Amino acid sequence: MDDWNPAHPPRPFFYGLEEGGFAHPTVIKRWPVIVTDCINTVLRHSTPANTAQAGKVVAMLSALKYELDRLRPFTFAEPATITSDQDPSTTTKTNDHETAAANWALYWKKAIADHFPTHSFLTASWLFAECLLYARIHAAFLSQTLWADFDVFLDDKKKGFRDLKDKIVRITESHERLISTVSSETPSETFRPHLRDLLLLSLWGNATDLSMFAGLSASEIEQMRSGASGQENIISNHIPEILNYICNSGRFEPSTTSDKPRRIDFILDNSGFELFSDLLLADYLHQTGRVQETVFHCKTIPWFVSDTMPSDFEWLLTALEDPSNFFTTTESFNPTPMKSLAARYRGYISSGAWKITSDPVWCTFWAHHHLKTEAPALFNGIKENSLLVIFKGDLNYRKLVYDCKWDATTPFESVLGSVGEWPAVISLR
Repeated sequence: MDDWNPAHPPRPFFYGLEEGGFAHPTVIKRWPVIVTDCINTVLRHSTPANTAQAGKVVAMLSALKYELDRLRPFTFAEPATITSDQDPSTTTKTNDHETAAANWALYWKKAIADHFPTHSFLTASWLFAECLLYARIHAAFLSQTLWADFDVFLDDKKKGFRDLKDKIVRITESHERLISTVSSETPSETFRPHLRDLLLLSLWGNATDLSMFAGLSASEIEQMRSGASGQENIISNHIPEILNYICNSGRFEPSTTSDKPRRIDFILDNSGFELFSDLLLADYLHQTGRVQETVFHCKTIPWFVSDTMPSDFEWLLTALEDPSNFFTTTESFNPTPMKSLAARYRGYISSGAWKITSDPVWCTFWAHHHLKTEAPALFNGIKENSLLVIFKGDLNYRKLVYDCKWDATTPFESVLGSVGEWPAVISLR
């Protein structure tokens, strides 16, 4: 493992030029659509005050789009000096953004030089190339003061959540009825089936991954979402083992006394409905006394279209607190269950039972095998304090297994590297 790196993973890597897999259509079809959508979003949000800088952002995004399907070595432009539009009040902010842009470019230029100096988006490892795609998108916005903090994917994140309003209303009503009947005294035979259902909901929440839907029609997206439910479509199903670990290992018993709180960690994936589903699972574990502390690990920047940042946590809670305003619809519904849910979640956060955190390592090209060396404080904090780590979604799974061509029969636990040192690891993907 000491010799593994992005260019030399434990098995051959997937790459965009290789036909027959998921990488090829992703690089050729989905990525150009994603960049085009970013350009259109900038133009839609452009105002007289920011239009000059918007043009520079669009120029960088257009250059990126041009490079995607060409066999030319990676580039990562040095950031130009950022202008503050002569407003003295923006000087400090401008300097901060210039430093951030310069450091971002330096980091990725070194990564390219170290691992793929002669490769392109078509020939480098799919994992590295895709992370570089979003790093380049971020660099375009970071290069301009008025756009440096802009989340180009936010409109789509919120729309994806709004579009599922009816499902969210039904699930929230059902969940609130469930929560009203449980406590730390809830017996295992009652606790277990509801835990299974919430694990499945958290799993299939990934059907709202917006990066997967680029280029698909509305009907195709709905077909994908409607087909994602239950256990019959799970290829590798270890839910019984997960239930046994939580219900029977003794580690999550409410009566267990310890110097440390019973903690679990979510390495989050998508915002919106998937995050909503993850919070329901965490809520249930807290309300039944099985868990005392949950740490939610977010991305630090807009990443893979719909990935969760701390700011996505906030707008989701705000939407639940005022659902009638967020879910603009002519159809009436009872907002009370959502408001009750949001109030309880705010309580978890204010008490410290829920912690929302982010670390730059989640927005790098490194597979999770390298967390021990690339983010030692994060790695050791989880190792020493967490009873269970739940990795959500496709990207986390790819990083867990180094996104390379393992034999299909290779045991999951044998490919985890140092992450296997953690007490228990789940991948819901």
